[in-house]
Amino acid sequence: MNFPLEINLNIYKNQNNHLSNMSNDELIEHYSFYGCNEGLISTAIKNRHDFIGLVPKDKMILEIGPLCFPSMPVGQSNVHTVDYFSVDELKENYKNDKNIDINKICNVTYVLKNKTKYNEIIPKIFDYCFSSHNIEHVPCLITFLNNVSSILKSNSYFFLCIPDYRFCFDHFRNPSNIFEILDSYYNNSDKPSPVAHLESMYLTCHNDSVRHWETLDNSIKNIFISINENKTFLNTQKKKIIDEIEIIKKKYQTCKTEYIDAHCWKFTPFSFHNIIDILYQTKFIDFQIERVYKTLKGSNEFYVILKKN
Repeated sequence: MNFPLEINLNIYKNQNNHLSNMSNDELIEHYSFYGCNEGLISTAIKNRHDFIGLVPKDKMILEIGPLCFPSMPVGQSNVHTVDYFSVDELKENYKNDKNIDINKICNVTYVLKNKTKYNEIIPKIFDYCFSSHNIEHVPCLITFLNNVSSILKSNSYFFLCIPDYRFCFDHFRNPSNIFEILDSYYNNSDKPSPVAHLESMYLTCHNDSVRHWETLDNSIKNIFISINENKTFLNTQKKKIIDEIEIIKKKYQTCKTEYIDAHCWKFTPFSFHNIIDILYQTKFIDFQIERVYKTLKGSNEFYVILKKN
């Protein structure tokens, strides 16, 4: 398939008037140093709607964990869903969540609970797989990607919407690295770690992506703004951690035996690209990067297409 380029120089120039007099070489240099970090539009994929539109809706599609916000036409017979929990369990889990209308939770075609391999419960092979804000929750990234691969045809595609940790509530946490990914694989992680859960409790902040972008813009002008923001946040959380240390001790033990949802992984477009490249070239996975559409200003997510080889 021919997907839009990650950087289209005509679009980049036309969408950003201050670049109108630049040559192609100057545009490439500007994007590499500034545009990609400033969230400037450089591609035909300008939002989630554009990205979803890349998936052919007449093929066999598996959507992972849509809850009540499906991106694919889940009412069609060619679109199946998979989740860790059944519909009844999801309704019970979210009955007190004001952001979730439990009556709109999608039908779950395949329930993963107590299964480690997708192909043990999913008898079909799909043309495409779609996932929105799921990959950051999986305890083992390598196992998850290999599971998805097992139910996809060769040369097919996995479409992902992924939160950019810099512009969501994970802002003050550290980005995941390849050794954490490998550690979860060799430890056969099947639930979020105590560290992931406790960080989610004590090191997360507001989820206003526009405010996070404003902080980044101001930090470009004065780096001490970002430094002071970090200091203020960590000093505030320090007191909370000290006051609640007994709760933390109990939570640490609970997380070892119970599955408690959390953001296990924190990515940027570059860090995710880098990790997938390493895993593919070292043969841990058979997905390679097809496209990474970087986070645009004001947004808190980026878009990825992986190709199964």
